[in-house]
Amino acid sequence: MTTPTPGKTAASQQGRTPQPLAASPPVSTPFSLTGAQVFSPHGGPRSSPQQVRKSPANSTTLAGHASSGPLNFDSPTAAAAMGSLGMAGGLDMGLDGVGVGGLAGYGLGVLGGEDERLKRLDSVINILSHKKGYVSDEGLERLVQRIGFDCLWDTHTAPDGRKMKMLVVAGKALQLEISLDNNIVRNVAMSFPLSADAVKDRAARATAILLRDLELRPGQSPLTKKLDDFYANLERLGDLDKHSVIPGFDLQEALAGICASLERIHAYDLEKLRAEPEVAGKGERYVRNVATCHRHGYPVMHARDRVGLSVDYWIQRHCVPPADERLEKHIETSEGVWSLLITCAPMGDTIYSPVRISEDWISPRIEKEEPSAEDVLSTAAGPALDWLEPESTVLPPPEEEEGGNKGPVGVDGGIPGKYPEVIFKAILDPPVVLPQPLWLHMYELVGAQPPPPYSYPTFDSLFFPIPASDEAHDPSAPRTIEHAREVSVVPRAARDGGAAATTTTGARRHRNTLYVYKPVYGQVLSELPFSHPKQLIALLPSLRQYALLSTLLKRSFGDGSAEGEKEREGRGGAAGGTGTNMSTVPKARELKTFWSGRDADKPGLPGAEAMDVDAPAEEDEGVSSVDVTLTVHPAPRLQIVFPLRSSTANVGLEIGPSGRVRITSQNILPEGEVAGEKKGLTVEKLGRALEVLEDIDQWCEWIRTRVDGS
Repeated sequence: MTTPTPGKTAASQQGRTPQPLAASPPVSTPFSLTGAQVFSPHGGPRSSPQQVRKSPANSTTLAGHASSGPLNFDSPTAAAAMGSLGMAGGLDMGLDGVGVGGLAGYGLGVLGGEDERLKRLDSVINILSHKKGYVSDEGLERLVQRIGFDCLWDTHTAPDGRKMKMLVVAGKALQLEISLDNNIVRNVAMSFPLSADAVKDRAARATAILLRDLELRPGQSPLTKKLDDFYANLERLGDLDKHSVIPGFDLQEALAGICASLERIHAYDLEKLRAEPEVAGKGERYVRNVATCHRHGYPVMHARDRVGLSVDYWIQRHCVPPADERLEKHIETSEGVWSLLITCAPMGDTIYSPVRISEDWISPRIEKEEPSAEDVLSTAAGPALDWLEPESTVLPPPEEEEGGNKGPVGVDGGIPGKYPEVIFKAILDPPVVLPQPLWLHMYELVGAQPPPPYSYPTFDSLFFPIPASDEAHDPSAPRTIEHAREVSVVPRAARDGGAAATTTTGARRHRNTLYVYKPVYGQVLSELPFSHPKQLIALLPSLRQYALLSTLLKRSFGDGSAEGEKEREGRGGAAGGTGTNMSTVPKARELKTFWSGRDADKPGLPGAEAMDVDAPAEEDEGVSSVDVTLTVHPAPRLQIVFPLRSSTANVGLEIGPSGRVRITSQNILPEGEVAGEKKGLTVEKLGRALEVLEDIDQWCEWIRTRVDGS
């Protein structure tokens, strides 16, 4: 009988086959586990890291996610398996502390959304870049450095003995000193020490504008004084300074030369106008307005809180000059001035004539003594000017440095003896909406290549955007815009269209409808390169045409935005009135016509005058309907229909160059009517009245008060 060995149990007593001590652990695969064990990070068997490394079945390629220990991404096979199982972005595995830099070498990218974080960071930087900051020591320093100027701080003693800080800003031709007392700007001094006298003489006006941008005005707090206006003006100065080469090539001097030549033309226009019988006896402001809007514009350097050279070419209500200086300042801020802001810009990839520095763009006699036939045809208004062609400007040679090295040369890396890679540029303020053929013609006049249009909107949609609900609207289909407003009534006593024309005796509610039957494509003209001031003068007649058309459309039909209408209603309404503005698509207009036909059966309510089927009947009492049909090709034309006497007035007009209105058809004054002549009404006066009023609704009321006496 054999004695059992201690510590061992017989086979019959164990009840199962003994397992060898050195046997490997059982193999488990994802298919041998339950669903909860496979996809749960804690559902697998808990085993030691040594067993996980030794067993291929427990490797990270299959069920490594079941381990509670740290994960290893050193193998590209493991990373590929993670992607095939959708575990990279679908499971929250707590990988914040895991280093995955090694994956870049395998071309698998970086996990964790690094690109998304960079995009979000760029969007935040873009939002912050629009904020210019507030007036303070740190805010001014950051702003100056952002534009590209060098700056440093200095301290000085004020006349009253106080210690004040001074921010000294230095450029190539510009020197600016800003004195601050406890983050409040007390004084600004700007100079151009190396520039020509023409630049230095105008520096005082620019300094006053910069000081107004920074100093505290009545009602302002030091905690809320923003740097937006100061940034806009200093950036314009910085762009000119950055592309200058001092001494020898100063862009401030180039603009001063253009300004001097245009000022001589403006003085010539004023002298000629004063000798005309139509202007005799009028005030100086009226004469200047006529020269601005119907001659060669008005050049002004550093004006209307804007640093730089501007050429004003259109002034709203220019035929009715203000009576005093207080009203003049109010009109300048409320009515609006259309101008060209002259500046310089790098040439870039375009091929265009570079900047020339000269004051002799026009001859001393201004007008040609014997103009050619071509000069007469090309001159839309006024005399044929005797333009000159200044010589080309060449970059100065670089200065010698110690050791024989040469300093920086040229503009943006140019070389001496080379033409500067800088061009003149005119920025339209405000931009002008033009038909696309005329938009292309503008670039032809300046000899530039037009930029490729990114879209092809219609002319009317640029004034009155298509509502979001009309996305399927066909651009070639007719369109209707409706607008309601209250209009001041002009008294009969104001027959000459002078200052008395602004006196009101009451108000009448108008319901206006604009019809666009033949839409044409349009573009917004915002800036143009040019090489000679005569190119700008050639643009002015056409720009004035559409400046007047824009004024007429916006005053009678709003700006097409619901936000603008709500804002005007919140202010209680202006002289132009308030109301709603909506665009009607053809199907909706057909439905409206149907309801209008049903209402025509009712006595006292003609179907042709039912403007809005949703409006209550009592609102139609005392409401005057004005229908306007717009065409802009080949010239801007308006067909205006409004009630007059017991019939309907139908007037067709055309807006010509420089904003001259010409009546093409009318049924108000039949040929040979004596009554109209006795009242002082002629076809010419009808057009002149619209030029003076610059408002279709007020013009209709002006005619009504003189024809039917209502």
